[in-house]
Formats: sequence, structure tokens, C-alpha cells
Amino acid sequence: MSDLDQISKLLAARFNRAGEHGRIVFWKDEKNEYVNDVEGLVGPSTTLPELRDVELIPLNHNPFSARYRMFVERPDGKFLVYLAQEGIKEDKDNWLLDLELAYGPVFASDRSTMIATQLVPDASSDTRAAWLDVIRRCPLFFEAKSRTDALAARLTATDDAQVFQAKMIAVLLKLKNDRHSLQDIWRELLTQYADGNTSGIETIERMGLDEFHWAGTSRIYHYETAPGVSPSVKDFVLWLFRLAWKGFVSGTSGTNAYANIRRDFESWRNERNFEQTFKELSDMAADELDIGDETMHMDIDELQDRDVFRAVDEALVHRMYERLSTCSLSVEQTERIIAVRRTSLWYEEYRKEYQAIKAACRLRYELSEASETIDAIATPEQGFELYRDRLYRVDQAYRHVVAAWRQTEYDVPAIKDDLERAYTVFQRSLGQAWQQQLDSMESWPVPGVLAQTEFYHRQVEPRIANGKKLAVIISDALRYEVAEEFSRTMAAENRYSTELEAWCGVLPSYTQLGMAALLPHSTLSFDPANHYGVLADGRSTSGTDNRNAILSEHDSRAILYRDFMELDRNQARDLVKSCSVLYIYHNSIDETGDAAVSERNTFDACQSAIADLVKAIKKLANANVSNMIVTADHGFLYQDHAVDNTEWLSEQPQGDDVWELHNRFVIGRNLQPKSAFLTLSAEQLGMTLTGEQDAGLTAQFPNSILRLRKPGSGVRYVHGGAALQEIVVPVVHINKGRSAEGDARPVEFNLLQKTNRITTGQLTVELVQDEPVEGRTLPRTVFVGLWGGDTLISNETPVALDMTSHQIAERHVTATLVLTSEADAYNGSTVEVRVRERIKGTGQMKTLGKKSVYTLRRGLSFDDGFDFL
Repeated sequence: MSDLDQISKLLAARFNRAGEHGRIVFWKDEKNEYVNDVEGLVGPSTTLPELRDVELIPLNHNPFSARYRMFVERPDGKFLVYLAQEGIKEDKDNWLLDLELAYGPVFASDRSTMIATQLVPDASSDTRAAWLDVIRRCPLFFEAKSRTDALAARLTATDDAQVFQAKMIAVLLKLKNDRHSLQDIWRELLTQYADGNTSGIETIERMGLDEFHWAGTSRIYHYETAPGVSPSVKDFVLWLFRLAWKGFVSGTSGTNAYANIRRDFESWRNERNFEQTFKELSDMAADELDIGDETMHMDIDELQDRDVFRAVDEALVHRMYERLSTCSLSVEQTERIIAVRRTSLWYEEYRKEYQAIKAACRLRYELSEASETIDAIATPEQGFELYRDRLYRVDQAYRHVVAAWRQTEYDVPAIKDDLERAYTVFQRSLGQAWQQQLDSMESWPVPGVLAQTEFYHRQVEPRIANGKKLAVIISDALRYEVAEEFSRTMAAENRYSTELEAWCGVLPSYTQLGMAALLPHSTLSFDPANHYGVLADGRSTSGTDNRNAILSEHDSRAILYRDFMELDRNQARDLVKSCSVLYIYHNSIDETGDAAVSERNTFDACQSAIADLVKAIKKLANANVSNMIVTADHGFLYQDHAVDNTEWLSEQPQGDDVWELHNRFVIGRNLQPKSAFLTLSAEQLGMTLTGEQDAGLTAQFPNSILRLRKPGSGVRYVHGGAALQEIVVPVVHINKGRSAEGDARPVEFNLLQKTNRITTGQLTVELVQDEPVEGRTLPRTVFVGLWGGDTLISNETPVALDMTSHQIAERHVTATLVLTSEADAYNGSTVEVRVRERIKGTGQMKTLGKKSVYTLRRGLSFDDGFDFL
């Protein structure tokens, strides 16, 4: 489009204005650029119909004649009063000044003025004048039509010069159309800086907007450079992270002075999509500021509340390991530290270390509690019950320690060795105490305890009689403590309820006998062909096919876990419909532990087993099974260190025949009783003899946790003996309900409000967690901030609500909010503390119903900051 065409359109727009304001236009051509063209722009010959009835007042007009012509001779006509350079008078000599003002603004034809007019035609003359000043200072920006058009799309008629320039920078940085605040601008500049890209700030400088940008940064954020140092993005980054490291306090300036930058800093820190950039900036700043050197001289109490830098967690982990090595770190301290760190920037990268330390502290605690409990064992029944209720926690804590520490990157052999020794002492002490009770028994099982051999009669037959569908999952070697964790995990799922029982397993505690004991039977006997397999009522129970044959006579079916999981939904439903009881055989732990090459992965297999069982239960529920049982054939002993000479049994079994010799049991004929063994006959074990070939059948079990040497077998993972870890068998009842009542849910909390006024620039908000986190009550992280209408007028602070204490006094947490300069606009008004929460799996936030209402009544404050809103 030519200049004349553009001017014609602008003039047409002016004459199209409604009423009297669209009748007369004054045009001052200060450079005489259109002296020879003006006559063709208006009148009958022009191309635009809006200008054809416009009369031109000539260059040499007499002001009085012009006034007479416009208001007497043609009071309804339209006129263009053209003033060339020589016709432009000072106000005191301008006889048409009143008309210029009345019919203004004066039309101007220089490029800058046309741009200012064209951007938002409805803008007032004052607004356009402010824009024009910026346009003339930054002409390079407007040389590109694409930039000018992009700016026009963002502008409104009420934007002042500050907002105008902020939107110019937004165009340069290609921000979204509704984004032009200083926070948005710096977010992009920081992103570029983290990527090694300086094009954004360089473009701002080239377009002449750098002075505005740095002045705004100084006013709003109170950013200052050292004397003689020019502002730069790098300097800003270092200033920002040092300020954050000092808690947004610098010199004599309190937290109020830096409220705006604190709010934006925390917003960037908490934004999931900005997290990686923020971490890169943090690492850059840490190197330049030597943060690592500072953290080396800080203790745990100083470090635990600090954030922002990786070096904090690095140093904190080191300090915690130091205290762990001297037994001066408690479980409570560790949990408090982790609760604080959970919302910190670097927690996920150090989560494994924190969890390993927590597991170690928990094991130490459980070990310290176990000694007195072991000493209290006075009867076999009591020993069984004390393991069921308390002592299993030591084995569980040890499993967690081994699993957690294998994932850590820290090498702390002294601590690991110390814990390993302590756990071995526990195993031996418990083993010896339990052995005393075993030696007092004349037969198996433990008196007063439910026996595994009664499982089908007590758990399955009644449900068949009542016409209820039942699924039984038998997980090979699912030790009681692993089942306890599974039970808690399953109970945390929506609409599932669980109940854990402990039953006394069979002896020897090995797969063939344990699996047989769970089938319908009247008698159990060792297979005379090898004395290792087991017969139920004279029928082989080895393998799924034989078990299925026995079960099918009782309207039951058997299937392997992997085969069941491969069924689609309809196939699974058809399988369930085909029987009253479905037995599913799962083998992860025993398969891993029994092999010497993989036994060190036993605890990983335990974790996998828990996940497998949860999947199987959900699949069964989808197949319309609401009643399920998870149980095991036996438990196991495990130690992560190589077995030393003191843990091997020096005695060897002797008798007429030794048919089966394993690490933890022996089966033979007339085995000679020895003090190193628990010796029981078939009758004492509850086994039935099949004939003369079984005469004198005897089983022996090494005392305590000792092992017999067996070439080629694994020795860290063993089972078959009479240790509590081997014979306390879990029975987990799972029910899938229809009602949502009791579903897993986030923990409840409330805001505690002690006043209804805010009179300073800082507010401490107290939250109380209404209940402990446990079972189906899940932890959550919320964000607390102060709002005026839809405007956040403080920083927004993350708060972790994950406390497990049953004492409400220990479930209080605070968040400190510092008011920004935007809060001044709400002085004397009602403001609200609101709580938001991230929508799971997204970066979006939702506002919760919890809030506190305050009246903001601060004394007069002065802040020359002006945010680019």
C-alpha cells in the first residue's frame, strides 16, 4: 500500500466518525510532504466514497473566511483544513485553535504518527501521544510490518506507555498474546539463558527497549548492580539466586522489599514445565556463587529448611550419614527432615538416599525394640504371636534397607556392615529363643495357632457351602512381612478392604508340602517314590495339573498366574463362572531365591510380587470376584552377606537312610536325634505313613537359623526349617466393595485463623492436618497463597501434608506469605488465603474449598514499582 493510499484510508476513517466530530479534520503537514497531492485526496475525483463530498480548505485560507464557510455557508458540509509548514501557527497566533481542539486530534502524516494512529484507532489523543513518544524512540521496531501487526493485536485503547513497551518486548520474545508481565518476560529470558541463548536480550537492546526493561526490573524487583557494573541477564541470575539463598533479605532491606521477585521466583520454582530450566539456572548460579563451600560448614538444622541448590541436599545427605554412623539420628528426626525436603527442588534426585537413610533408621529402631520382646518369649504360642504382631517388623525393615541401599550412589560400607551385623545378631537371638520353645514341643504345629493344613476346611469349604465365589492366590514364599506390606498396599486402593492373619505353616517348610497343605485333603504323606513329593489322600500334588485334578472334584480350578494374566476380560469372567473356587499359583520370590545365581535379587522379587498380586486382585475384581484370599506355602530366611563358618551347622545328619538333604531340613529313616537338630517323626509332623517303606520316617531341622551344606544350592536365601520367618504363613482376606465409602483419599486439613486483619507485609498461615497419613488416608502437597480477587498478591508456598503422627500437636505446619506490591491496590479491602492443589498428572492447579478471609489494613507504603499487567 502506497503512502497516499494509507493516508486516504486514515482520512476516510476520521470522516466516518459519528456526529459533528466526523465533519471537520485539521491536517498539519509540517514537512510539506503532501502539498502537491492534497487536492487529489478529497473531492469528487477521489476513489474513496467517504472523501468525495469533503471540501478542501486551501493553503492560503483566511481563518475568518474558513470559519464562515464551515459554519454559515455549509454548516452540514465536511471539510479538510490543510495546513502546510508555513501555515502552521503558534497557539497564540492561531485563530482556529478552538476548532482544532474541538475537532481534534489534528491529523498528522509523518510515519510515526500514522503508526500511532493506526495501531488502535479508538485510542485517545493522550494515549496516542504517549505511544508516539515511544515509537519515535524505537523506530527500528516498527520497520517490520510483522512486528507492528503483532503489537497491534495485543494493544487495547487504555494501554499506557509502560504497557505499550512491555507488549513490544512480548512481541520480540514471541510470548503468548496475553503474556507481557515482567514475570513472563523474565521467564523467557531465563529460559534462553539456561539454553545458552542471548538473542532475546540482544533484540531488546537493539530495538532500544533495554533502558525500559532494566528500569522496570529495578523498580519492580529492586534489582541492583554493583557500582560500575552494567545490568545483564547473567548478573540478574546471580543476584536472584543469591537473594533467594539469603531468604530474600539483603542488607537493611527486609523481605517486603523483595516480595515481588520472591513471588515470581517461587512461581518459576513451582512450575512443573519450568523445573528443568530452573535446575539448570540453579546449577549455574551455584558454581559461580560457591554455594558448595558454604554448605560444607552448615549443620543439619541449618540445611533442612534451605532449598534452591543441589548442594543443600548433597550436604544434608552427608550429615545424615554421619549421624547415622554414630547412631545419633532417630526415625522421628529423619521423617521430619524428609517431610520438609519432600517439597524441595532437588528431592526427587536424592529421594533414594533419603529413603535409604530412613530405612536404616527404622531398622535400628526396630532392632532396639526387638531385644526386650525376644526376651519375653515364654511359650511357643507366645513366640508365634510376638512375631506376628511385632518382630516381623525387623525382617521387613531389613528388607527395605537392603533394597533401598542397593539403589543409592553413596558407598558407606561401615554403616552397611554395622547394620548387617546387628541384623544377624537379631536373627540368631530370635532363633535361639524360638529354638528353646521348639525343643519343648512334642509335635507340630504350634498349639493354639491356626494350622495351614486346615486352610481348605476353614477358609474354602464354608464359602462353597454359602454359594460364594472365591479366588485363592498362592504366592510361593510370600513371607509374612511381605504379605503385611501387600495387605497395606491393597487396602490403600479404592473400595478394597483387607484383613491379615497368621497361620502356622507345615514342617518341613518347603513348596511341595506347603502347596499340598492348602488343597482339599484328609491326609498328607510323603511320596514313597522319592520322599520329597507329597500325596494328598494318596494322590500326587506336584504341579498345576495334579492340583487342578484334585480341585476339580470340589468345583474348583487351578491356573498359573502368568496364564491368568494373559486372559482378556471375557475369558477371565468365563473362567470364574466355570467354578466356585479358583486357585492361582504365583511364583516370583521362590523362583528367584532358590537359584544361587539370582538369590541376591530376592528382595527385588518381593517387591515385584506385591505389584503382581495387586494386578491379579484387580483383574479378579473385574471378572466379578469380590472375595479373595492371598496366602503362601512357606516363608524364608535371608541374609545379604556371605554365610560364614559360624552360620553353618558342623554336625551332619546320621541314620539308617538320608533320603533328602537340604540347607534347612533332612528327611530320612530313623535319623539319630542330636542336640544340633530338632528331630520329629512323621507322626509328630502330622504326616501319614504310606506303608512299610515309610517305617521310621523322620525329619530333622538345624537349630535356630543354621544351615546344612548342600553343593550347588543358594545359601543366603533358604527355607524348609522351623524358624519363625519360615513357618509364620500369611492369610490375607481381600474384599472388593461396591460403595465408595472408605475409598482412598487425600488427608484432610484445615486452616487455623487467629486474626481477621493483615497489618504488615507478611502473614504466617498455620495449617493443621486433621488425621495421620496411613492406610487409605494419603499424603498430599498443597500450595498456599494470598489473593485479592483473581490476583495473587503474595508468594505461593508448597506445603507437604504427609505426617504420620497420631498426636495432633505434631501435625501442624506453617507457610510464610510475603505481600507483593499488587497488595497495595487491595488495602482496606477483603483478601483471602486460598489453597490450591496440582491436578494429578498435569501442571494445572485447582482451588480447594479451604480459605481464610482477612481485611488488609496496612499503613501507607510507597512503592515506585509498576508491573506490566
